[in-house]
Amino acid sequence: MSTNPTKRIEEIDRRLEELPKGTLTYKKIKGKEQPYIQRTIDGKSVSYYVKVSEREQVFMEFEERTKLQEEKKHLTAYVEGLKDILKHNPYLSAQVVIGYQDFGDFTCGQQFYVDKTHFITEWLREGTKITLITRPRRFGKTTLLSTVRMFFDPRYADHPEYFDKLRVWQDERSRSMFGSTPVISTSFGGCKGIDYKQSIRGMMGQLDTMYAHHEYLLDSPRLTEEDKETFKETRWGLFHNDTGHIENSIKKLCELLYKHFGVKPIVLIDEYDTPLIEAYTDGYWDEMITTCRQLFHNTLKENDYLGRAIITGVTKVSKNSLFSDLNNLLVATVTDDIYTDCCGFTEQEVMDALKCQNIDDMKKVKEMYDGFIIGHQKDIYNPWSIVNYMHDRQLRSYWILTSSNKLIGDIICRHPYDKKYEIEQLMTGKPIHKVINENITFQYLDGDENSLWSLLLAVGYIKAENVVKDNEWTECDVSVTNKEVMSMFRTQIIAMFSNGNIAYENFTRALIRHRTWDMIGVMEDIAEYSMSYFDTAKNTGKHAPENFYHGLVLGLIVSMRKEYRIVSNRESGEGRYDIAIYPFDKTKDAYILEFKVLNEHREKTVQETAQNALKQIRTRNYESDLLAYGIPADHIYKLGFGFLGKKVWVVSDPPEKEEKDQVRSEWDNLRFR
Repeated sequence: MSTNPTKRIEEIDRRLEELPKGTLTYKKIKGKEQPYIQRTIDGKSVSYYVKVSEREQVFMEFEERTKLQEEKKHLTAYVEGLKDILKHNPYLSAQVVIGYQDFGDFTCGQQFYVDKTHFITEWLREGTKITLITRPRRFGKTTLLSTVRMFFDPRYADHPEYFDKLRVWQDERSRSMFGSTPVISTSFGGCKGIDYKQSIRGMMGQLDTMYAHHEYLLDSPRLTEEDKETFKETRWGLFHNDTGHIENSIKKLCELLYKHFGVKPIVLIDEYDTPLIEAYTDGYWDEMITTCRQLFHNTLKENDYLGRAIITGVTKVSKNSLFSDLNNLLVATVTDDIYTDCCGFTEQEVMDALKCQNIDDMKKVKEMYDGFIIGHQKDIYNPWSIVNYMHDRQLRSYWILTSSNKLIGDIICRHPYDKKYEIEQLMTGKPIHKVINENITFQYLDGDENSLWSLLLAVGYIKAENVVKDNEWTECDVSVTNKEVMSMFRTQIIAMFSNGNIAYENFTRALIRHRTWDMIGVMEDIAEYSMSYFDTAKNTGKHAPENFYHGLVLGLIVSMRKEYRIVSNRESGEGRYDIAIYPFDKTKDAYILEFKVLNEHREKTVQETAQNALKQIRTRNYESDLLAYGIPADHIYKLGFGFLGKKVWVVSDPPEKEEKDQVRSEWDNLRFR
């Protein structure tokens, strides 16, 4: 049953068509009231006697009809009251679905979509040639760029219906630019890997796909045979992983599109900083920065055929690292007063969306998800959390586990500086005063005490108020963004500090030595230290303890990154494992970790929960990626974690090395008596 009022009315209409028509009436026959169904057929009133054997079913159906008609009456009045909202934001009442981020998915008008097309109007008026927009992950950057692409691309010029109900269409200048400019669009979000070779292969795959979208150029009468040969050679090189074709790939395509359309193209690059973050944390920074610097230089600086460009990412990489000679660059970070409401949902948009979805929980939603600040625009909400909440109708922490925090973890691990007190102060809800440089200079992170705060602000874990800017420095009061993020602070971030390096060393030593009872001890000790987390976890859903331990373990194993690749929430086999640990040295053990909270309907003890977690690893074949990576089956160590409040249990396959039954029995008695 749909919770969307418009969809629900459609469901009611379909059901009413299935139910018996007419009116249930009664006639007195031989002194007794007898039920009849009265209908009008061809202008004549006809009555049907209801047999005794049919009466129970008929009565139920007519009772259902009455209830549905009353529900439809109320819903129709409700939808009528939404007309003014939908006039300005027409797709708020559409079905809420998860996982779509391309504007093309929303053009049918059948999916929930918040109109952000006014960005196009603002961007055209602003006029800067190259714009870098940084926002936290899952904030709508990809959808925004795909909206720009479909608005300007001449291949969509015959489809004004995609935009004619949206805000951009109300601006005459913007409307005149519809379908007028070729667009080159690519994303570096998939440029991830344990080494430069693997990561750069992902980049070339994206660039090859970019060329595939413009294969129509091979039939262009305006291109010479030499031009077409250039197109084919570049695409062939990208497809066959020839890195020599990367640095000029976008520049060449700009020239070819200009020759075909007679207009300099717009270039859109999404998640530009992903390969740099991956390179820094996995140890191939020098190779990656050299490639990226040359690609961006040729695309954005030495390119006579570039019209304009928009680049998006999470962090603002220092100009000294990437854009050293680029003077025509406008940067819009989370503290800048430009494009403040073009990514993320404003409070009014959230209120309107909830009303259109027939949800009356704005107070609880605000308490959980409100708090992001962009420039001076307060009360910004993360779209991922809001859409998931409207879909599930449950107040959960949706956003905090959407990507790893390995860069933040690495910084904390490498810098045992005295920041734990400040983190704990933030967890009490108090702000702290900081002077932050929002530029991320990766090659100097190891010696930059400012880097942790810059990253926490960029990724959205803290918000900045009372901002004063002085060149590259930002003076501000920072605090935890909202209640959802606070739960992450009480899991992942505090876990990275808890017990200092002793906790890291004890846990990783226990993991490598296959001593599960030592792992249990470390985790329960930290859980006890973080007692306040469990006081608030009661209101964050049944997965709160599971998320706590998931984040805790990620924090504890971050120091292993020099010798292992750590992957969280990745598909493998027939499902999605929680954590997998790949050794760079394939003669060492690999690890698969699965976390489960006790389900009282299926399990009686936390030990059973751990066994079920281990069973899931086996039955869903989570080890398939490790096997494909080249790890022998007998070097893959599987661990099932079971949780009940602060109690933890761990079982393994193969069983623990160095374990004796008597020792384990004594341990059981101590922890569970």
